[in-house]
Amino acid sequence: MKIKAAFFDIDGTLISHKHGNIPEDTRMALAQLREKGVQIFTSTGRHILEFAQLPINDIAFDGYVLLNGQLCLDHRKEVLSGSPIEEQDILRILPLFEKRELPIAFVEKDRIYINYIDEKVEHAQKAISSELPDLGQYHPGERVYLVNVFSDREEAYKVLEEMPHCKLTWWTEYGTDIIAKSGGKVMGIKQMLEFHGIRPEEIIAFGDGENDTEMLEFAGIGVAMGNSEDYVKERADYVTDDVDAGGILHALQHFGIL
Repeated sequence: MKIKAAFFDIDGTLISHKHGNIPEDTRMALAQLREKGVQIFTSTGRHILEFAQLPINDIAFDGYVLLNGQLCLDHRKEVLSGSPIEEQDILRILPLFEKRELPIAFVEKDRIYINYIDEKVEHAQKAISSELPDLGQYHPGERVYLVNVFSDREEAYKVLEEMPHCKLTWWTEYGTDIIAKSGGKVMGIKQMLEFHGIRPEEIIAFGDGENDTEMLEFAGIGVAMGNSEDYVKERADYVTDDVDAGGILHALQHFGIL
């Protein structure tokens, strides 16, 4: 089966936070995929606003699966689809946000804002080479696509208990993403495949985190980076090298895509 598209997580997959960049062999691999007519897409928990802060903003993708599948953009960064969290779930945790009981960030289509910043927020953002979010307030009626809770696991799951239509995944020690139960990277990828007329068996996907596991199982070829946790590797079709050791390029060569 010919591979027509490749989906990439960003943090720990395309970007090395050890060195704060995209390895040159990874950049070369992305360029070679484009030359061979293989479309390239992101599949990330990131917002498009964060791309300007990262060494990825100069790469032209064919589409963007963002916020763990909750928002999808085309190559012009125009919205293809969006799945916000139910407003009643946001209203249930709004007192926690407003009383600053925990650091919580709301992610909307055009802005990211947090109620306050502490050392856990600083730790989580540093781990992904990101700036601290702006302080802000929720405006009733605004659509929230993703909620970040910066806390330990027990506190984060207490927040989730107040959001019955949502689920939670971790991206670092004190960083969580809460999205709609029906959401996830696979949902966003399905939207992108339908738009481009590509079948799941015609894609390869790369990831390293908890929020990548379903994507790796869904794709025709699911590749876990060598720097992944063991439970991610167990869900993949193939385990490649670390992001800093040519992992992307080596996997594409292994499967004869490059």
